[in-house]
Amino acid sequence: MSPYIIAILIALAIHYFLAIATIYILMKDKGIVKAIIPWNILVLLLPIIGPLIYLIYRQQSKKH
Repeated sequence: MSPYIIAILIALAIHYFLAIATIYILMKDKGIVKAIIPWNILVLLLPIIGPLIYLIYRQQSKKH
């Protein structure tokens, strides 16, 4: 198996668990409302970066 394929599979596996955890936190923070739809799309469609963006946003919003 090509190393590129292995790297892609590992990245997708990491993204899967990171996305599920982030969406769980998002729903716990905001509940089920239409306002979380854009966050859900961002988290699911941008591998690894999408969940990280929300988690950073969450940390910054809690500081204020």
